This record gives sequence, C-alpha cells and structure tokens, in this order.
Amino acid sequence: MTVEEFDDYKIEEGSIQFDKKSAIAFGCIGTLDATANVEEIVKKCEGIVVKKAKRITDMTVALTGHAKVAATRDISGLSNEGLKNGVYAYGTDTFSKPFVFSARVLDMDGKVKYIAFTNLENVKGLSVKVNNDTTEIEMKDFEFSALPDSNKKFYYEAYEDELEDETVKQKWLTNFTPELVKAGE
Repeated sequence: MTVEEFDDYKIEEGSIQFDKKSAIAFGCIGTLDATANVEEIVKKCEGIVVKKAKRITDMTVALTGHAKVAATRDISGLSNEGLKNGVYAYGTDTFSKPFVFSARVLDMDGKVKYIAFTNLENVKGLSVKVNNDTTEIEMKDFEFSALPDSNKKFYYEAYEDELEDETVKQKWLTNFTPELVKAGE
C-alpha cells in the first residue's frame, strides 16, 4: 500500500541508542526540527557563475522535551567515572558519543511513520536552568549535528503501511542500524 497523504501531527516513543548499549526512552518530546545544511560549489568564468553544484554536508537537528535522567546524562556526556556512586560530573574532558535517535510520528488519522537519525552528535553542551518563577516546567533544548552513517545517509523514514519487513518494524525503536534497513544484495 502506498501512502499518499500524511500530515505530521504528533511525535512519540522517541528513543536513543549509543553504540553497544540498549536503546533507552528519550522522554516526553515537544518538538523536533531537522534541516539539511547545503553547501554550494560554483565555477566562475570571467567573474560570472557558469556552473553550480550542491552537496549536503550534515543536518542540524533541534529537539525540545522533558528528557529522562538517563537520556540527559548520555546525551550530555555526564559520567560518574572515578566518582562515588550517585555522583555525575561534566567538565573539560566531557564529550558525548554519537548515537541513534528514533521515534514514531503519527498523523491525525493514527497512521504511523517511523523516523531515525543514525549518527547524531550533541553540539550544544550541557545547560542547566531552574526557574522558581514559572507555572509550567520548561522543556529542555537539545541541538545535534546529524552526520552520515555507513550508508552515507543522515535520516531515514518509513510509513508503517508501506513497510513489509516485520523485523524492521519491531527493531526500529529499539535497535535501529543502517544495516537493518539496507536492501539485500
């Protein structure tokens, strides 16, 4: 079945997965905004542009939400290495590792689209903000750079109605890899 219309309405069940670790729930997602960064190469002859080429260098992914503690620690690179149990720290040697973000997107009719970014890196670093003067808990802002994976892809999507492989459906949110969605040779 070919999906002809799908209006992104709601994003849910976001998960993050670091290399050799099980996927964990991200938490409550507010917004996801991803934009490809395009670089233009031009050829000039006598000062006039005569030819252009474009290439996608990476993607900028902005995410807001109420992330779970484990997800926030992993994304930010907080670690308790060398510290007492229960103590986590962030410092000059703190770097987060690349990870996979996957989620389900629903339209208003309840149809499902799966999305995944397979090689995200945190670009913002840790931010801490507490506001005693608010009536609503603010969502945290995250910013990532999506880099190409082993398939030279940044982003994947699949509509549930078009997806025939049950293994892909089952593993999308918990164990997404570029190999999972690659067609057989």
